Amino acid sequence: MFTNLIQTNLTTSILGKEIEQYTRTKSTNDNAWELIDEGGQEGTVVITDKQTAGRGLGGRSWVSVPGKSLTVSILLKPDMNSKFSGWFPLMIGVAIADVFAELGLDAELKWPNDIMVNDKKLGGILCESRVQGQTLAWAVIGIGLNINEQENELPEDLNATSFFAERGSSIQRELVLAMILNAFEQLYISLKETQDTFTLAAQWTDHCNHVHTTVKFIADNETQSGVFTGINENGAAIIQTNGNEHTYTSGDIHLICS
Repeated sequence: MFTNLIQTNLTTSILGKEIEQYTRTKSTNDNAWELIDEGGQEGTVVITDKQTAGRGLGGRSWVSVPGKSLTVSILLKPDMNSKFSGWFPLMIGVAIADVFAELGLDAELKWPNDIMVNDKKLGGILCESRVQGQTLAWAVIGIGLNINEQENELPEDLNATSFFAERGSSIQRELVLAMILNAFEQLYISLKETQDTFTLAAQWTDHCNHVHTTVKFIADNETQSGVFTGINENGAAIIQTNGNEHTYTSGDIHLICS
């Protein structure tokens, strides 16, 4: 990837002013935390063309194709109440879905961190945070997106897809990243300044592919099912089971039917 092409398309004031590029790395999230410990600046973006040990939610592995996937981590210094930490994967999800809509692809969101197209996984998000007292001091947002992979390059067992597989044409990864950073910064600054989660919840719900549907999910190491009714003021999932509402701040949700 060419950092100058990313920065040429940026309209941000914080994100992407500094870009750290690795030809090969185990994990861009790990690199991001190392940069933070070394005095890295908020808004720094870590990119790589070859990630060898990417991970997703719950420690699951994330497979990327060198030169075709978009693998990136963003350093943030929110200095906000830690109760807002659950909004970060949802917020970046909204930005990504909005960008793909601009590019002619109808991407949907699955709580808390999956990017879906036609019920296939196009990408995922891994947010990690460092809390000091009740303050969200640092957050790292890891993003993995399938962009220019052909169908035979995607892992069959994951029911995956890519921008190329859906649209039949490739796209410049640098442009996609710049657009995501532009969209995300607006949401991030708005949340910091207004703490308005009501609007953000509405935006996320508009993109969600399983609101008011029955879902199967794993919580407390137990498989359960219920109706996903939405998210609360902290970004937690609200699921109705046997007539009772329960909230979950973590859990892996799988659709049963739409």
